[in-house]
Amino acid sequence: MSTLLTPSPAVPAPQPVTGRVEVPAAPSWRVRAGAPADTGWTIASLCWRQPAVITADAVRGGRRPPVVLVHGFGVADGLCVPVARRLATSGTVLAPDLPGCGHSSKPDPVPGVAEVGTALASWLPAVVTEPVVLVGVSLGCQVVLETAAQAPDWVSAVVLASPIVDRDRRSWLGQLWRWQRERATQSRRLRRLQVTSYRRAGVRRVLRTFAAALVDRPEDKIARVGAPVLVCRGTRDPLVSDEWVAQLRRQAPDARLVRLPGVVHAMSHDNPVEFARVIHGFLDELAAVRGGASGVRTQLPTTDLLPTEERRRRSSSAG
Repeated sequence: MSTLLTPSPAVPAPQPVTGRVEVPAAPSWRVRAGAPADTGWTIASLCWRQPAVITADAVRGGRRPPVVLVHGFGVADGLCVPVARRLATSGTVLAPDLPGCGHSSKPDPVPGVAEVGTALASWLPAVVTEPVVLVGVSLGCQVVLETAAQAPDWVSAVVLASPIVDRDRRSWLGQLWRWQRERATQSRRLRRLQVTSYRRAGVRRVLRTFAAALVDRPEDKIARVGAPVLVCRGTRDPLVSDEWVAQLRRQAPDARLVRLPGVVHAMSHDNPVEFARVIHGFLDELAAVRGGASGVRTQLPTTDLLPTEERRRRSSSAG
């Protein structure tokens, strides 16, 4: 879908600011942990925020809504920093460390996907004042879908990058084999980041988080998301199949699919330019349909899933 591949504006990104917010622990986790009702988790995050006034050249069609980047398997916000710097040229970008990762709380027992999604849903009203675009990367897609389903008023759109785990690949052996193939596509910098992040999270936590991901069912959750969804797959990604992303698109009430040639699984880190262009293009398309408004949840007409030229042709025919 070439209409999504629009250039990112040439505006310098601001420096990120570190923040910490305490959110209530998920009720189901409190029951499992035998924890008091007032137990909370701390979520650390990076925030790139543009000045209050952005030049007209910076954003086509108006200011873009805030973007929240949700990292994948145990690697914390560092996975999303490269793409965050590019997205931050035209609006606010946040990259939280999910509970159990990075500099956020390390709850014990290890929370499940739904419990982490609940925590993120509680975190959103504390850090933004308008609906956001939730961008999940890899395992972060599962968390994003849970959050979008739980807090629809705080989500204007959803982007799923390299969503795992494929419906037909939910086994330890199959995933470990494909993970070895995926590692061959990673940059050295990403590998170093993984080592540091896994050490900080702890091996036991990493393994239990992955076990929770294997039993999660994104194909069911995406059907509960009313916001527009963009599903992204890199053609060099051995962890995510074409059949799987096509299925996710079909299950969503309002979704589109884009395949990025030559892009790897960890596109937020190793292919940030291509990924940022796709996200910016997606948001600009949504803004155009809404007449330039940003951050307002609106159901898109089905014709928006068509390439621009095809939409023009149908519009002319109708006239």
